[in-house]
Amino acid sequence: MRKRQGFTLIEALLALVITAGLFILVSGVGRAFLRPIQRDPIAWYQVVQALEQDGRYRLVRTSDEVLVVRDQQENREVALRVDSKRTLKLTNVNRHGYYPLLRDVTAIHWETLKLGVVRLKLKQAGLPVQTTLVDLRGIRGS
Repeated sequence: MRKRQGFTLIEALLALVITAGLFILVSGVGRAFLRPIQRDPIAWYQVVQALEQDGRYRLVRTSDEVLVVRDQQENREVALRVDSKRTLKLTNVNRHGYYPLLRDVTAIHWETLKLGVVRLKLKQAGLPVQTTLVDLRGIRGS
């Protein structure tokens, strides 16, 4: 009986699995499976709703990229800013604490208009710039 040259079925399947794994890593498809990032065009509306909770937050001050408000339920100042990982988060004024609100924020601008109303311009990766007015007068029923 002659000895045959070639691969066994197990060796062929192992080579196929390795090739498929390399293809997934190289093509970038692996990121979608390992860590899905949702680009929800209305997620920023949820941020606005959280800020405009009935009588919860009152405007203290704004700078270009930071919004400082008074949390009237907990009677303390909190700040909204984008961190180094491009996450808009709510922290205390010393940047301690962590309450993430929105991911993949590439640009943000707060502008005080009058009477506790601010204009928010927000840019998320892969989405157009969004602009809205946020009522931070801290008045119940407003």
